[in-house]
Amino acid sequence: MMETKATSLTELPLDVLVLILPYLEASDFLALCRTCKALYSIRDDPTYWSYQTRSTFRVPNKPVVQNDGARWQKMYRRMLTQSRVYTWGSNANYRLGHSYAPLTAGGPHRNMGMNLGFTRRQLRCYTPKEMEHTRELGIISDLQCGGWSTTILTSTGTLHTAGNLDGERWTSDDGRLQPLRFPTSHTNDVAHNEPTVAIRQFSAGRSHILGLSDSGRIWAWSDTSQPAMQIKFDSVDLSESSTTTATQSLQYGQVKQVVAGWSCSSAYIQGIGIVLWSPVRSDPNEDTDTMLVIQSSEIPRTGYQRTRGATRQKDQDRTLGEEVGAVLNYIILENYVVFVTDIGKVFCTRLGEGNAVGEILELRALNNQSRDATDVQGSFRRFAIFKHGEVIVVHQDYLQECWNARRTNPEQIGIKGLDAVPALQHNDVISIAFGDYHFHALHSSGKITSYGSEVQSCGALGLGANGGPTGRLRGIEYQGPLRNSQLLPHAYTHGRQVWFRPEQSEWLAVMDAEGEGKEWKEFFSANRNVQGEVSEWVEQEGRAWDSAKGDDGLGAYFALHVSAAGWHSGAVVLVNEELEKEAVYNWKDATFPRLKLSDGTEMPGTKDLDEWREGIPGWQLDVQV
Repeated sequence: MMETKATSLTELPLDVLVLILPYLEASDFLALCRTCKALYSIRDDPTYWSYQTRSTFRVPNKPVVQNDGARWQKMYRRMLTQSRVYTWGSNANYRLGHSYAPLTAGGPHRNMGMNLGFTRRQLRCYTPKEMEHTRELGIISDLQCGGWSTTILTSTGTLHTAGNLDGERWTSDDGRLQPLRFPTSHTNDVAHNEPTVAIRQFSAGRSHILGLSDSGRIWAWSDTSQPAMQIKFDSVDLSESSTTTATQSLQYGQVKQVVAGWSCSSAYIQGIGIVLWSPVRSDPNEDTDTMLVIQSSEIPRTGYQRTRGATRQKDQDRTLGEEVGAVLNYIILENYVVFVTDIGKVFCTRLGEGNAVGEILELRALNNQSRDATDVQGSFRRFAIFKHGEVIVVHQDYLQECWNARRTNPEQIGIKGLDAVPALQHNDVISIAFGDYHFHALHSSGKITSYGSEVQSCGALGLGANGGPTGRLRGIEYQGPLRNSQLLPHAYTHGRQVWFRPEQSEWLAVMDAEGEGKEWKEFFSANRNVQGEVSEWVEQEGRAWDSAKGDDGLGAYFALHVSAAGWHSGAVVLVNEELEKEAVYNWKDATFPRLKLSDGTEMPGTKDLDEWREGIPGWQLDVQV
């Protein structure tokens, strides 16, 4: 009898190990990696740690950092204890989840959209503030802003919303944070956190929310006071999964992703592609838990799935894979759907009446010529394309011009509207979040930078200032009687970082106080260019507050997600409480800076010139966004 030879684990091919490792708990995986040098070399394996982080905490994937194993491992460790939720901007409808006014007697009221002038109870928040009652919910995995709301996802798969899902409809809600409910027929499922109701991915549109459960079921909410509706289709058969494993691949008819847009709902369905339908609204007078969607649209040529190995393909499928590719991600704008594929191509299609769609259009100037995978992120009227470290910001008007010229100028030659903000290029940007007039970039370092403008100085940029003088120190200029504010061009060279330390706002106030710096402060106030350069000096000093990184290298505040919509924003942040408490900067005796500017001019005054911590910057001031 032939003796069977045992195979060492280290002799297994890497593609086999990758299939085995996700079954191990994190502690077991690390113990295994310590057993020999060969296994120790994979302790930061990105496939393992991204899977563990996303499956344990329901964290959405970030394609740009998919292969950064060390980052995923650090996030995994931190998320066990240190996730917090911050919001800022307009607090109309109490969408920020904090700063509530005392409850008052009275019946239902009408929420008046995003206008800040209708009631004195509506507030602005100029710097990040922690949402109330979120720590008691456990680990927060994701956050998304809607037009008048903020919704968070917990690691157990529950959704909680502050504000009002639809600010243009009557409601008796006071906007306080509350769980999104399911029909009474699913009470037992909710109690046992069954896969049919545990949400693994969700999307907040302007006035509705879509959730995708662990089993692959689609749920929709249009009113926080009403339970969800399960979505089914008259023309599409959906299938659900009874189990979820580390190596499971989706089967035909299973839902991969849901995306809620301005006035459109959508799902990517395996083997079919992107399916669109109009948002559904629950009727409080009807006792039903399911909405059968009669009218839906399928975006053509989006159902291709790339097969592994030497599987023989039909000629039609092979052609589709070469011309379009497999959809990696997509977004829903006000009038367009934009999607990217695994061969580096970007496409769009226009939404018609009832969200009907026709042909797709390749956006040639946005294609990744190396055919590497790319990403798209955006909402309402703007989006960003990521490729090779570049981030291209695009307005919906560009899509309209390309669409109108699809017959007369198919190569889209000479069509303008692609903006490359200097601060976003090759600066480790992993996501972009757009509001109506402002947007944020999340960097792999865990920092958030702000761009754009604010209506009525509502605080959406998160840069502080209370709409007053200290905002000028961050590079904000104010215009008109409504005090609309926008960032100076100088802010787009290196960005303006959102600060989470309350002391940094106090530091600005101390610098702005009258005193020895009055003479050069007047020089600053009278000259837009001087204001821009001083704000950059403030930015360099602000970064010095983050010099202590801790044992894991993530620092006191490490942003995990950022979101924006309308006039407000929010972020999930991992907070190192020990570093948070440390005094890191001597700010109480700060004075207004006196500087040597980039053109050699010295600001007036007698005190010694303040040093540029990172040197006098060069400028790129021809940015328009």
